[in-house]
Amino acid sequence: MLAGRAFAQQKPALQAARTVFGAVKDPSGAVIAGAVATLESVESTLPQRTTVTDEGGEFRFSPVAEGAYKLTITASGFAVWTAEGVAPTFEENPVPISAVLRLASTSTVVNVTLPPHELAAQQVKAEEKQRVLGVFPNFFVTYEPNAAPLTAKQKFELGWKTFVDPVPILYSGVGAGIQQARKSYPEYGKGVVGFSKRFGANYADRVDDVLIGHVLMQSVFQQDPRYFYKGTGSFGSRALYAIATAFVAKGDNGHWQPAYSDVLGGIGSYGISTLYRPGTSRPGLRLEHTILLGFAGRATHNILEEFVLRNVSTHVPKTASQSQPILRAGTPVTLISTEDLSTKTAQDKGPIGFVLASDLQVGGATIAKAGSQAWGRMNYAVAPGTGGVTVDLDRVLLALGNKDVPLRSTQVRNGGRTVEYHRMENSGKIVIVLYVDRDVILAPAQ
Repeated sequence: MLAGRAFAQQKPALQAARTVFGAVKDPSGAVIAGAVATLESVESTLPQRTTVTDEGGEFRFSPVAEGAYKLTITASGFAVWTAEGVAPTFEENPVPISAVLRLASTSTVVNVTLPPHELAAQQVKAEEKQRVLGVFPNFFVTYEPNAAPLTAKQKFELGWKTFVDPVPILYSGVGAGIQQARKSYPEYGKGVVGFSKRFGANYADRVDDVLIGHVLMQSVFQQDPRYFYKGTGSFGSRALYAIATAFVAKGDNGHWQPAYSDVLGGIGSYGISTLYRPGTSRPGLRLEHTILLGFAGRATHNILEEFVLRNVSTHVPKTASQSQPILRAGTPVTLISTEDLSTKTAQDKGPIGFVLASDLQVGGATIAKAGSQAWGRMNYAVAPGTGGVTVDLDRVLLALGNKDVPLRSTQVRNGGRTVEYHRMENSGKIVIVLYVDRDVILAPAQ
C-alpha cells in the first residue's frame, strides 16, 4: 500500500492580477507536454503548487501573490530545471518564462539499481530456487552477468539452505547404505549403529565442505563462493574459463584472485573430518590428494555448470536478447489522477484511475504514450488538523501493451512507503511520481 500525504484545500491571500506562466521545450525547440511544474514561495509558508504542461508545453499558475518563488520543472528523460527568484507578472502584460530542459546526463535508458546488499539479497533468493531437474539444489551458481557481491550473512544463508536441504541428507543416507554393503570403514561396525555412524560422517563431510569450504573462508578472505556463469563466446573460451575458475575466485571487490579460500577451506574441512573419520597411516598424502581432487572436482563441476546444468535447471533467470529492451526497476513514472479528489470524504474508497503524464521511453523508443492508463485502489481518511484527506493507494498498475506493470512508491525497494502527492493547479486532481517495481522485458515491437 502506498500512503499519501494529506492535501488540503487551502487558499492563501492572493493578488488576483498576478501570474506565473511559460513554456517548456527540449534543446531542439520541440515542446514538452506532461512536464511537472512546481511553484513554491521562498519568502513565506504558502503551500507548494503543482501543474502539468499542456499539449503545447505551456503551464500557468494564477492568481499568485506578490513575492519571490522557486520554479522547478521535471520531465522523464530530462535534467531537472530550476529557477530561483521568479517574480509573478501582471495578467495584463505577462512575461512568459522559457524553460529549455537539457537531456539527462545519463543514458535515456533509465537503469536504476538497488544498493549492492539489497540487490544481492534479491539475487540470493532467486539462486535458492535453482534446482537441477527441479530436484537437486544448484544454489552456488549465478547467471547474473554483474552479480552483486554477497555479505558474510548472505554467504551463510546460502550455505545454510544448502546443507539443510533434503537432497544432501538423502545423499548421505544412500552413501551410508552403499558403504555398509561394501563394508567400507569397518571401524564403524555393522547394523543400525554402523549405518548411523556412516550416515553421520557423510553428512558431516557435507556440512564441513559447505560451511568451511564455501562460507567461512570466503567470508574471512572476502571471496565469492559462487560460480559465475559465462554463457558467451566460443566453446573453447568457455571451457577454459570454467577450468580456470577452479583456480581463481572473484573477490568481493569484483577482481579475480587466487582461490586461496577454496584451498584453505578444503584443508580446514579435511582437518575436521579427521576427528570422526578412521585414521590413515599417511595423512600427508591423503591431504595432498584432497587438495588435488578439490581442484579437479571444481573444474569438472564448472564445466557442467557452463554447458549442461543451466539447460536442465528450474527457476533459472531468463536473459533478454539484444533485440528485447528492458524497462528497468526504479524507472520514474509520472501519473495524473483522472478524478477530482477534492470532494472525496473518508467514506469514499474503490478503484482510482490515472493517466501517464508524459511519454515513457526506453533506449530512445517510446513504449507508452502520454495518456496511457494506470489504476489502483484507494481509501480516504480525514487528515486531522488540515481539513484535507489522506489517500492510501494499493497496488498501482500501469498498462503496457498486454502487460500490467506494478509500480512502487520509492526508487529503492523497501526504501519507505510514503508518497507525496501534489494537487494540480486549479484542480482537485493529483500528480504523483511512482517507480517501476521490477524489470520488465519488452517485446521488440513495443
